[in-house]
Amino acid sequence: MTLFHALLLGSIQGITEFLPISSSGHLVLIQHLLHLNEDSLSFDIFLHFGTLIAVIVALRRELFTLLCHPTDRFVHLLVISTIPTVLIGLLFKKTFELIFHSGATLGIEFVITGTLLLYVETLTQRNQPLLAREMNYRSAFWIGMAQGAAILPALSRSGLTLCTALGMGIERSDAVRYSFLLSVPIILGATIFELKDAPSTLSTINPTLFVGMSASALTGYIAIRFLLKVIERVSLRPFGYYTLVLGGLIIADQLIFHTLF
Repeated sequence: MTLFHALLLGSIQGITEFLPISSSGHLVLIQHLLHLNEDSLSFDIFLHFGTLIAVIVALRRELFTLLCHPTDRFVHLLVISTIPTVLIGLLFKKTFELIFHSGATLGIEFVITGTLLLYVETLTQRNQPLLAREMNYRSAFWIGMAQGAAILPALSRSGLTLCTALGMGIERSDAVRYSFLLSVPIILGATIFELKDAPSTLSTINPTLFVGMSASALTGYIAIRFLLKVIERVSLRPFGYYTLVLGGLIIADQLIFHTLF
């Protein structure tokens, strides 16, 4: 892998991890497009660490408050949302890895993401939307289930959690922040889990790892700040149309053209 590839993949990871368009789906697509068939666990670890840095820096005040008040109800909600995600990941890890590397379901997953983003914008907003901390534990559980489903490559983690939260009547900017905060234990857990499977990672450090991590951290931070700033004024429809069209093109390639798949 060249430094250019590391910069490109790191930037794509950072931008698409937090925008509701699926980071893993785009990484699979780009790897097929550039014929990058190598399975670099070390590189994946550094990309995840970059996005972890991004969300910690962007939401440092909220995270510090949560760490200072570990018994707060909001922390309980985050824990409840995290549990089903972890269980789904542990129970179906092998199956999802096979699906991930093949890219066989990539097109339909992008279509599902796009459809959900468009659908949630058709829902009537409550006159008094809920704050995230005001939702019940059942709602928190279903948001966690949505995040767990996003282990499939082109189902957007941020997209599915955001759609579920909005569907539960949570205020838009608060739903985005909850989705971002919920990513912290998941990205941290995934990084530790991958690192456990690659004990020699630190002995194989090369410049491409740091380039990818730096690009992931910088673009991830920009994506977070962008979405937090525009979510009140901008509809999710552009993201929905984008993923819907992208999914349709991938399905056409898988069934007819066979250029990438």
